[in-house]
This record gives sequence, structure tokens and C-alpha cells, in this order.
Amino acid sequence: MKKYTIYNILGLLLVLSAFTSCEFETAEQDPSDIASPYDKPTVTITSDATGVVNEGETVTYTITFDKPIERSVTFTPIVGGTADDHDYSLESVTLQPYTTSIDMPIEVFEDYEIEGQESLSIQIEISGIAEKYLVHPDTVIEPIELQINDFIETNKLVINFAWDTADDFDILTYSDTSVYPETLWGTGGATGDNPEIDTSIWLDDPSGTYYVTILDWGTGIDWDYTFTLGYPDGSVETITGTFDGTNYPYTSFIGPESWGFPNAYKILKVENNGASFVVTKL
Repeated sequence: MKKYTIYNILGLLLVLSAFTSCEFETAEQDPSDIASPYDKPTVTITSDATGVVNEGETVTYTITFDKPIERSVTFTPIVGGTADDHDYSLESVTLQPYTTSIDMPIEVFEDYEIEGQESLSIQIEISGIAEKYLVHPDTVIEPIELQINDFIETNKLVINFAWDTADDFDILTYSDTSVYPETLWGTGGATGDNPEIDTSIWLDDPSGTYYVTILDWGTGIDWDYTFTLGYPDGSVETITGTFDGTNYPYTSFIGPESWGFPNAYKILKVENNGASFVVTKL
């Protein structure tokens, strides 16, 4: 019996010794490093854009991490400025895991609407709340500022015709260069839009006189109009007036038969010498 008791005591001492040894070894181990938020990737945005873009051009901004991570990060543009969303195309982009860069293109649409220089202010943000913690905490993304210039048509007279009522008016262009009466030249300004836009008179058309006419569909009222003209050299001219819809003190002729023979009232005279245009209000 004594013999078994001694064995039991020795066994207990061995267990206690092993437990004490484990505790000592555990205490001697270094704790794991705590991940620092300052080890996360920094964000930079670069581009060769100059800050000015013309309609019809695309500028590209590149978003770059200085190191890859195992998660995707989405960047969302918050847009302000005087340009409307029909003037440009710009979408969110996602930097994929284990990559370090993604392009964000800004496409500026080409049109013939003369709006003057417009602005585009873009703040790029990380859209997801959790994703914000995946990048360096000191990350500051500076806003992008762009100025948009009107598209310049180097061979055409660009005519924008606007008015201040809810009525529908149209413009037609006519040529008086070869035959009389005037020859219908362009119907691009008869679409139901406001402003109406016409680009039918070109520098390489026959030299001579052209007319811009207003079709008044019998409103019987006076209304204010504005012609904004874009010239091939990039200059812009504005001509304003009030259309007398009661007395019609204008030179006119009968418009297209297929349109019901509307009266076409001469408002502007365009002289084309093959190198430039001179526009006169009638």
C-alpha cells in the first residue's frame, strides 16, 4: 500500500512540474504584433489633364495604391459645378484585390449647344464605410476641378435659337446664292427643342447670301428670342430681339409645301465668302 502511495505522489509531482513548465514557456513567448492602421496603403490620383477640357475629349485620372491589399475598394465621384450630367460620362470604379491602380475616365460629350465655358468639380470618395478603414488613415483626396470649353466646329456656322415662351417655334435656313426665290437649305432647327440648333451653312458651301428664317405657327403674340452664333474661329456672337407676332414687319416667303406652306420670316442674313461668315440682324 505504501508503494502505491509513493507512486501516486510521484505522478502528481510530475503533472505539477509539467504544468509549471508550460506556464513558464508561455510567459517567455513574445505577443503577436498588433496591426497598425499606418501600414495600410496610401492613395494617390494622377493625370496628365491640364484642368481644361474641350467637348469631344476624354481625360483619364489614375487612382493608385502604394501596396496591394486582399480586399476591393470602390471609389465614387461626387460631382458639382455648372455642367449638367448630359454633358459628360463619369462612373464609380473599383480597385480589385491584389492590384494597385485603376483608371477613372471622364468623357465630355460633343454637341452644338453653345453654353460658354462650364465647370466640373469632382470629389472622389470611398463609398463603403468598411472600405474607408482599408486605406491609410491620413488619406486625403483632393477635388478635381475642370473647365469645359464648347466644341468648335471649324467649317460650320453653329446657330442656337432660343425663346422665352412655352410655344413651339422653328427656324429654317435658305440660300439666295444661285436661284430666286430662295432655296431651302437646312431644316435642322425644326425639332421641337428649345433651343433649336442648326449647322446647315458651311464655309465650303457656295459663296453668297443665306437667310435664317423663323416659322411662326400663328401664335399672334410678341415674344423675345436669342440667337447665339458659334463661328469657325471659336468666337461667339449673341443677337437678341422681340418677334412681332401681330404685325409681322419682316420680309417673308412661303415655306415648304410638305409643312403646310408656313410663312418663313427672314430674321438673319448670313454672308459666306468661303473663309468666314458675317451675320446681320434684319
